[in-house]
Amino acid sequence: MRALLILAFILVGFTTPVHAQLFGEHEVFDAALENDTDAVQQYLINGENVNIRDSSKSPLIARAAEAGSTAVVDLLIRNDASIDLKDRYGNTALMQAASQGYEDIVLLLLEAGANVNAENEQGETALVKAAKSGTLQVSKILLQHKADITITDFTGRSALDHAIENRNRPVQRLLENQ
Repeated sequence: MRALLILAFILVGFTTPVHAQLFGEHEVFDAALENDTDAVQQYLINGENVNIRDSSKSPLIARAAEAGSTAVVDLLIRNDASIDLKDRYGNTALMQAASQGYEDIVLLLLEAGANVNAENEQGETALVKAAKSGTLQVSKILLQHKADITITDFTGRSALDHAIENRNRPVQRLLENQ
């Protein structure tokens, strides 16, 4: 048993307690959710993986984007995080930020080269998610960056269809005028 723990320590690394990586979430996810750039920066300085995933297979950048942690997303981009990594459902950081209405994060990701028309497992794009949640400004930003309004999800519904279904009139009008 002791030999296995030593081997695990060697394989997992020296900067993080073995139990944190083997039996639960890495503390860098808590730091990212709290927009604690100092802790995330220290994690990266220690040579850790910028593209780490949590136990549900969500990349750190997607979790930070979903939480609205702008400074952490920016830090991860500057440290060469893979912008379009997908979680187990195919959602990217851009999709997460778009669905939450985080304009600043959407802009950061797009300027870093995020795929504006990436689709998740259900065929949803960032524009579909923005239309569903009614985030008008994010929808405008996505359209300015060439979001394709003709892409449909697995049910055959477009961003416009979702805006209508969810009674998001401003987004509906925006998409109707494209």
